[in-house]
Amino acid sequence: MDKAIFIGRQPIITADKSIFGYEILFRSTAGENSSGVSVSDNLSATANVLENIYDIGLKTLMGDKPAFINVTPDILKKGMMGLLPKDKIVLEILETSTIDDNAVSIVKEFKSKGFKIALDDFVYTDEWEPLIPISDYVKLDVKQYSRTEIKEMLLLLKGYGMKFLAEKVETDEDFHFYKGLGFDLFQGYFFQKPSIVSSVTLDPDYVILLNIFNSFQANADIEEIESLFKMSPDLIYRLLALINSVAYEFMAKISSVKQAIALLGYDNVSRWILTIVLASKKSDFRSDPLLESAVIKGRMMEDICKKYINKALADKAFLAGMLSLVNVALGISTEELFDKITIDPIIYEALVEHKGKIGELAEFMEAYNTADYNSAEALLKKINPSALFSDILEMNTGALVYLEEVKKSGLV
Repeated sequence: MDKAIFIGRQPIITADKSIFGYEILFRSTAGENSSGVSVSDNLSATANVLENIYDIGLKTLMGDKPAFINVTPDILKKGMMGLLPKDKIVLEILETSTIDDNAVSIVKEFKSKGFKIALDDFVYTDEWEPLIPISDYVKLDVKQYSRTEIKEMLLLLKGYGMKFLAEKVETDEDFHFYKGLGFDLFQGYFFQKPSIVSSVTLDPDYVILLNIFNSFQANADIEEIESLFKMSPDLIYRLLALINSVAYEFMAKISSVKQAIALLGYDNVSRWILTIVLASKKSDFRSDPLLESAVIKGRMMEDICKKYINKALADKAFLAGMLSLVNVALGISTEELFDKITIDPIIYEALVEHKGKIGELAEFMEAYNTADYNSAEALLKKINPSALFSDILEMNTGALVYLEEVKKSGLV
C-alpha cells in the first residue's frame, strides 16, 4: 500500500530567539490503517513532498522565511528542484550522501544557480572537504559530540565564513552555551521549556492583558471589558487596527472598543489577547517561535477534538493548547499562571492534572511535539481507538497553513 505523505516543519532560530527559517520535515505513514510514522528519512518520498509543496505553495507553508530541504546529490540530479524559488531554498546535503567527484560537481552546479547549501549532521572526512568552501551553513548535532569536540570543530571550520547551526538543542542552558561558542542558528524545542524566574513581578501591560482575558472567560459584560481596554491606549489602537485591516472589512465605521468587540466576537478577541500575552515582549510577532508553537498546538488540539472527541469541547481544546505555553512566555510556573487567570475547570484539570479527554489530548500533543511517536500512538488510541495518525499529520499541515493565514490577518 502506498504511503501517505505529509509536510511538517521545525523552526530554525537566531541568537535572539527569533525565527530565521524552517526545516521542512517529510512525514509519512506506512498505510491507511497504520499510525507508524517516519520523519525525514524517507528519501523516496521527496518527489511526492515537492509535489505537495507545489500544490499548496511554498509561501503558504513558509511565509517569507527560507526553507531548508533535505536532499542528496542523486536527488538533485533528478531535476525535481527546478520550480522552487532559489532565493528561499537551502539545500541540506544529508550526511548519508555518497560524496565523490560527480556529487561535488552537482552540488556546485546548484550553488551556481543561486541555491544556498547546508551540510547536515556534519562529520569531517576527506570526502566532504571539497563541499566545505561552497557551503553557507554547517549543521552540527550537539548530541553527537562532546562540548570539547564541538569547540574543535568550530575552530577547524571558522575560516570558511559559513554560519554554524546547532541541532537538538534541548535546554535554555544548552542554547546559551552554544551561542557563546559562536553558533549563529539553533534547532530544538528549548524555547518551549519554561525558564522560571523566582518571585517574578509581571509588568503592568501583562497584568492588564491577563485581566482582560479573565473578563472574557468570566463572560463579563462588554462595558467592563471596555473599561479594561481603556487602561491601555496601545491595545485599543491595535484592536481598531485589527478590525480595520484587510481581513476584517466591515461596512460600518468603528467608533468604539465596544463596537469592535461586538463585531469581532468574544472568542476572536479572547484568542487575540492570548496571542499578545504570548508574544508581547517581541517587536516582531511574526518571528516568535513560541507564539507559532502555541497557535499550531491550539489549532491541532481544536481539530483533533472536533474529529475524535467532542465538537462542543473544541474551543476549550484550542485555549488549552495556547495556555499550555503562556507560563513559558511569562517566566512563571503553571501553578502561578492559574493563580493569575480564570479558566474553565475542564482546562485547568487538563493542563495541571492531565484529567479528562482534553488532558489526554494535551499528553498526546506533548509526545507528538517531541517526536515520541510510540507514546503518541498509544495516547491517540486511548483518546479514540478509531483515530488515524495520517489524520493528525494532515491536521498538522493544515495548522501550518492556518498559522500563516493568522499572520496575514493581523491577529498577531
